Amino acid sequence: MAPGPRLMLAALLAVLLAMTPALAHVPLFARDGSSPGSAFVIEDPAKSWVVYDTLPEGPAARYYRFRMEEGERIYATLQVPRAGGFVPGMVLAGPGIESSGTVPPYVGVPEGTGAITVPGSLPEEPEYEPFTPSKLYRLARIDTAAPEAGDYTLAVYTSGEGGNYALALGYVESYTAGEWIRVPVDVVAIHRHEGQPLLLIFAPMIAVLVIGAGLLLRRRRSLSLFALSGAIAGLLYIGSGAMTLMQTAIAAVGTDAGAALLLTLLFAFISVLLGVWALLVAFRKPVGAGERIAMAVLGVLGLVTWAGLVIGPLLAFVAAILPARRRALP
Repeated sequence: MAPGPRLMLAALLAVLLAMTPALAHVPLFARDGSSPGSAFVIEDPAKSWVVYDTLPEGPAARYYRFRMEEGERIYATLQVPRAGGFVPGMVLAGPGIESSGTVPPYVGVPEGTGAITVPGSLPEEPEYEPFTPSKLYRLARIDTAAPEAGDYTLAVYTSGEGGNYALALGYVESYTAGEWIRVPVDVVAIHRHEGQPLLLIFAPMIAVLVIGAGLLLRRRRSLSLFALSGAIAGLLYIGSGAMTLMQTAIAAVGTDAGAALLLTLLFAFISVLLGVWALLVAFRKPVGAGERIAMAVLGVLGLVTWAGLVIGPLLAFVAAILPARRRALP
């Protein structure tokens, strides 16, 4: 890659990495939580999480428990992926809370605690979320300080229709390395949670890989293991960018995406750019230390920018150590 494109890529990556931690939430997929005693435990309630869960047809509730110190901020928002009859609400219960609203009779509240009830209200228009990307309808919000130290329980409830929802908790945006790397896999699970079939989610990736496989087969007599692994990594990068573009088109319809749309397009563009770079490096002749270093760098950048669905970066790392001698495919 020429110095100009390299500088442009570096600038885009710097912007991307500066913005992402300030806006993103770590996804969680809840287990159980069907009663106060089996509540899903949030270990760090200040950290920004999004819990993806499902309520059956009501009356029904799902419970989440977390420990707070006196004066700590409790922040939660409830959202659904589509407009309809499913409009759940929230109940926050804990020590020292001054009760407000009417707790539904089927929602369990720990003995000796107060409770705040916030019914859900469906907005007229959805919001655009740039990192998944997806559209969402924000139904309810709780933003208060813990009056006392202790365990707090947050219940999401419905009196009628059931469905999928997302519960955003916390306000401190941070990722561990493992959480960051796992995001592309989590995003697929999030789109499944929204109701999209796997075939639709992966359709752009499948199209890119099929076209790429046809082109690789035409060159099979001049491919080395280095070239093959690097080329597949590049195709996976391009395919993941295409997946992001398709999800952007789905999510942006009916929303006022604004500048957030540009952030998603930046993610997609970087994935495609990294993929093109990987293809160019894979087919260079001869292959020396520079090409192997470039493949290793592409692996790191793929993990950092969520390109290639984790597999692509791994293949780039593998390509960096594979033989570069030409070898015909069977």
